Amino acid sequence: MATKYCDFINGDDSTGTGAIDTPYKTITKASTGLGGGDEVRVAKSPAPINLAGTLSFTQNNNYVVSTSAIFVNAVSGGETDGSVRQGDFIKGGDGNWWEVITVTDSTHATLFKKYSGATQSGVSSQKLGITSTGAAGLSTTIVQQVSASGSSGNNLKIRGGWNLENDTQDGQTYFRQIHSTFGNRYGYGLYLTEKSYVEIERCHFLRYDSGIYLTSSPNSTITTPTCNSNNNYGIQLSSSINSTITTPTCNSNNNYGIQLSSSPNSTITTPTCNSNTSYGIRLSSSINSTITTPTCNSNSCGINLYFSINNTITTPTCNSNNNYGIRLESRSINNTITTPTCNGNNYGIYLVFSSNNTINKYSGTGNASGDIYVNPEQHYGDYPCAKCQHFKAAGTNKCFYEYGITERDTANARGGSGECLKYDPTSATYYISQSFFFKADSGTAQTLSAYIKKEAAFNGDVQGAIYFMSVKITGWTAITPTSSDTYEQKSLVAAAGDITEDGVLELKIKVRGTAGNVYVDDLATA
Repeated sequence: MATKYCDFINGDDSTGTGAIDTPYKTITKASTGLGGGDEVRVAKSPAPINLAGTLSFTQNNNYVVSTSAIFVNAVSGGETDGSVRQGDFIKGGDGNWWEVITVTDSTHATLFKKYSGATQSGVSSQKLGITSTGAAGLSTTIVQQVSASGSSGNNLKIRGGWNLENDTQDGQTYFRQIHSTFGNRYGYGLYLTEKSYVEIERCHFLRYDSGIYLTSSPNSTITTPTCNSNNNYGIQLSSSINSTITTPTCNSNNNYGIQLSSSPNSTITTPTCNSNTSYGIRLSSSINSTITTPTCNSNSCGINLYFSINNTITTPTCNSNNNYGIRLESRSINNTITTPTCNGNNYGIYLVFSSNNTINKYSGTGNASGDIYVNPEQHYGDYPCAKCQHFKAAGTNKCFYEYGITERDTANARGGSGECLKYDPTSATYYISQSFFFKADSGTAQTLSAYIKKEAAFNGDVQGAIYFMSVKITGWTAITPTSSDTYEQKSLVAAAGDITEDGVLELKIKVRGTAGNVYVDDLATA
């Protein structure tokens, strides 16, 4: 197995050999000609520098105040002293690195994006040690790229943080781009195209157009990257399947923290994606991916699913976002979100043109326009857009539709049943529907019944039908109670000839209206 070394500051792609004492300059050169099981060892950046005094940060504000005169009104040039200049990164009380972009005076400065951590003073901070890659000429300039692929079971390894004096991996490598026009965040920090089975660790990319960009590069593994303050994406995967990203930090990017575009079967574990201008994490046309324990605070939208199907998001935290904690849109269906926490947003979870999603154990407070909101006038049909178990409290189960809600209710149960199903419709035109299931015996007619109650204020109608093997075997039948506030038993009959084998009968009861509620209880078969 081959090992090649690179050092962006002291190496040389022309005269270097890739040996530890004569390293190449770039990952591009060092990875050329390698294959499965080979390794590129990337020289580490200088260690962080402790700063004098302490700092104060304010949540959702980009001002920082120091008790010591550490800020200098100049653009960083990679200095190793204890002063902080424009383009330097300082550690917040949340443990994340935040870029300074303007200096007001020696004790006051401005961060690139609003601080997402808790308001805190007395923070003992550090300045990040970086490896400067100079200025990228254009947004599309490839600063470094991986030039080869690994193989199944034998990844090509790109590993940062190496001390080339003693060949030990005892640090990290933070690459940073600064343009002569300070606001220009240009270039792809690390680019992979049509490469596979590549493993990247301890390599971080700051102030590029995109930090890490994979296109048509499947089966890649990216471990603990920090990709902050980039102009477009922290990490972008395009048409790259079966990828694994573990413990990434993608904060303060101008567009997205992490985006998966047409990149199915990918896994993102414990990502931190805060204070990005648009999305913390976005899945676009991506299916069967898993995101576990993401933290996506203080973005415009914490997590966005766009035309994405069958994805699983577990224990997301999406707080203090400007608009949406989690947004599902454009036919994002059959996704499962478990134990989401969405506090202090405009909307906790927002659905538009997306249906049949499952949200379990939702927790949220202080969302100005609602915890779970379905955008109307999309005409999904009468099926739930979001099915929620344990909505804020155990046993509080709800289904959210385009035009209404159904939910478990204990105050209006019939007799001693203890609970019933409450329909709360909001449209005179469109129904909300629930299905109830019964055992079916081949060739045996069955009568399915339910007790139904309407409130006096109810101004709509109730319809029922029976399905077998997903085929409607009765017409829709009006089963609206004739009296108010009294349960009435309503029945429909499944004919023997329509039950062609043993199976399951489905009784659908749908309701529409703009005022008042309907309750269903005590279902039975005969």
